[in-house]
Amino acid sequence: MGRGVTIYTGKKGYGKTGEFADMDVIYSVITRLEVSKMYSEIQKLDPNAFIVNSSVRDTKGGIIKKRPLKHQ
Repeated sequence: MGRGVTIYTGKKGYGKTGEFADMDVIYSVITRLEVSKMYSEIQKLDPNAFIVNSSVRDTKGGIIKKRPLKHQ
């Protein structure tokens, strides 16, 4: 989608036994008009992905603009 991302290394925990597994947490800022496209792309890559969507209304700094896609 031509957006920058930050990737955090994390662990997810689940189950009554407290099992843990390594995972990557991908953080990106997009406009509200791009949310449905982002969901569609994530669904293609990982149908079981856990997605958190929150408003950046109170965020300061940075510029949200598309970076040119590099075609391979």
